[in-house]
Amino acid sequence: MFKLIRISIYLIIIAGVVIAFILWNGGDKIRWFGERSEDVGKTIKEKSKYIGKQSDQIKEKLEDKKEVIEDKIDTVVEEAEKRGIIRREGVDKEKGP
Repeated sequence: MFKLIRISIYLIIIAGVVIAFILWNGGDKIRWFGERSEDVGKTIKEKSKYIGKQSDQIKEKLEDKKEVIEDKIDTVVEEAEKRGIIRREGVDKEKGP
C-alpha cells in the first residue's frame, strides 16, 4: 500500500516538473517535438506503403512460380508413371478440384 502511495507521489512530482518546464520555456520546444514526430510519422507511412506494395508483388510472383512448379511436378509424375518408374497404389490418378 505504501509503495502505491509513494509511486503516485513520484508521478505527481514528475508531472509538476514537466508542467513547470513547459510554462517556463514556452511551447516552442513542445511544438518542435511535435513537428519532428509528425515528420517521422509521414516517413513511416510512406515507407509502410512502399513495403506493402513490394510484398504484394513478391506474393504474386511466388504464387505464379508455385503454379508453374506444381504443373511441372504433375507432368514429371505422369511421365514416370507412364514409363513404369513409379507406381501409385491406392491413389486416384485424376485429381479432383
